Amino acid sequence: MHIIALTGGIACGKSAISETLEYYGAEVIDVDKLAHELSNPGEKIFQAYLSHFGKSILQEDGTLNRRQIGEIVFNNPAELQWINETTHPILHTALIERIEDFFKQGTRLLVLEIPLLFEAGWDDLADENWVVILKRQIQIKRLMRRDNLNRAQARARIDAQMSQADRIARADVVIDNSEMRFVTRDRIANLLAKRNLL
Repeated sequence: MHIIALTGGIACGKSAISETLEYYGAEVIDVDKLAHELSNPGEKIFQAYLSHFGKSILQEDGTLNRRQIGEIVFNNPAELQWINETTHPILHTALIERIEDFFKQGTRLLVLEIPLLFEAGWDDLADENWVVILKRQIQIKRLMRRDNLNRAQARARIDAQMSQADRIARADVVIDNSEMRFVTRDRIANLLAKRNLL
């Protein structure tokens, strides 16, 4: 089984790239979706948040208020550190279990979509690490539109992350998502063909 870890900055289009890889036959584990699953009532991340923050972070229906948690984390480095130290081991264990399941099923190509791949130190899980990049102005515009932010808020979110240059320095493959969609798709097909994965 060949494993590609896919990462990139906020609003750079990681999901579009993983969907293209899926189109070419890859199985995909989206770590954000896995975290959402584990944040449902009764699951491990949910229980950890409830113990730490108390019921004030719950919505009326008993689920986590993700926006409120996001605001807490964004404005408090100590809380962000707590969240990372608490959730990363839970997520890592669940991710390893999913990888093993795909291995047992005889999966040929597995893509791990992990936004904080390098920050979490999980880049050793894959055979190669692909980084999705985007021109900064396009990234800012996409993030403003997607999350209903003003320009200053969007810049602050982007600047709070690992820099694009640092990601590129650690990448095996860099995918520029500023290109036309068909150009990116053809490039991915060529990359997979070279690895005998098409």
